[in-house]
Amino acid sequence: MADNLLQSTQYSINQLAVITKSGEVIDISTSFVQLNICDSVFVPVMNGSITVIDSVGLSEFLNFDGSEVLLVDFSKFLDGTTSFKKSFRIRKMTNRRNLNPSTLSYDLHFVSDELIYSDQRKVNQKYTDTYSNIVAKILSDYLYLPTFAGIFTPSSGIKSVVIPDLSPLDAIQWCTNRAVDENLGPNFIFYENIIGYNFTSLSNILTKDSILDIKFFPKNLNNTDALDEVSSPRYFEVISNPDVMRRTRQGVNSGKYAIFDPVTRVMGHIDEEKTVNYLDHYQTVKHGNDTPLFSGMVNRDNTNNFEQYEARRSFGFSGKPRQASSYIKKKDPTSLNTIDNQEDFVFQRRAIIENLISKRLKMVMPGNFELSSGFNVNVMAPIYGKPENEDETVTGKYLIVASKHILDIRGKFETVVEAATTSTDIGYIQGSTAAVSKAAVEYEDDYLR
Repeated sequence: MADNLLQSTQYSINQLAVITKSGEVIDISTSFVQLNICDSVFVPVMNGSITVIDSVGLSEFLNFDGSEVLLVDFSKFLDGTTSFKKSFRIRKMTNRRNLNPSTLSYDLHFVSDELIYSDQRKVNQKYTDTYSNIVAKILSDYLYLPTFAGIFTPSSGIKSVVIPDLSPLDAIQWCTNRAVDENLGPNFIFYENIIGYNFTSLSNILTKDSILDIKFFPKNLNNTDALDEVSSPRYFEVISNPDVMRRTRQGVNSGKYAIFDPVTRVMGHIDEEKTVNYLDHYQTVKHGNDTPLFSGMVNRDNTNNFEQYEARRSFGFSGKPRQASSYIKKKDPTSLNTIDNQEDFVFQRRAIIENLISKRLKMVMPGNFELSSGFNVNVMAPIYGKPENEDETVTGKYLIVASKHILDIRGKFETVVEAATTSTDIGYIQGSTAAVSKAAVEYEDDYLR
């Protein structure tokens, strides 16, 4: 049993070194204190930091002008069952301090090479293609990545667009925000994880199989199964639950989007405003569990909060009014091909992302490089006071939205996982006006801030 407990957090170093601008390889495998490697579905590149204890004058070889490279090569368990190997660009040094007359300590912060390259370039280019193909071309032409190592999901619709002086990664995010899947859902994300760069839809990844069953149950250490030990959290916390007031104010439940055309200087008429509610954008995304998280709250006037479109009103620029302009159709018909109809994606995308992060868990797991952003896990948690029973409000399929791999000089390896879900396996019950208590009515004007 003790061997299982120990090995679940062990790792071996294959290489941990810094390459200086002169090409010299300096081993720091015995000089580091802690290494953090991070990824997230909301961040385009992997990044991290490493704390170094320097007693050999390493800092004298490093001017940290962006030329230095950190080589990372680790294996999980002593038998090397899983591994992580990647090079990063060191971007800066912080927290430099003297520990004693002969020893320095400092933190080196690093990112994937592509972020450094991206900051040096601008995209000023017209494209007529799908957004997915445009993203692939930008990666190839500006960041020198000819193929996707990760997941690549084609988007729907040919677009004629001009990317206006954006860095390559910003241009990719610009495309990501506008791309739609086959259901016209604006739910694409672009991120780097352990397998490479990914351009895909939430619909695609939320329905993929889970890579691990995570069971958070009190265990008798004398009878703990080795597999359970490897897949069980050291720490478990629900860090975010749905907030009905935040959802209302952010327009997740319902809202309107009005448009203004800066060319024709015409504001879309009230009957042209796009109304969106939770069930509308929920249905454009495929989900890991069976039912929505929310059924809608019934107000005292028997209306549903999904139908209160005045709760959130947003405005933006679009070319929709000019499509009806006979003058523009006659004088410059090709301009109609470059219209960016924000009303088709802005409001809905914001609601989809807000819905994704509304219910999240934080788990500290035995180190596992495979627990990376963009993968699904099945979570099983107990009812407190009844540990033999599952808590159905927590149990279900979750998407890893962020992970941090933490390795220290003592040989300990843990992975901190943040996971989110947009759905549940519990069937919801429609509420009613009777559920509004006297106390709620008395305090309805006392807004929580």
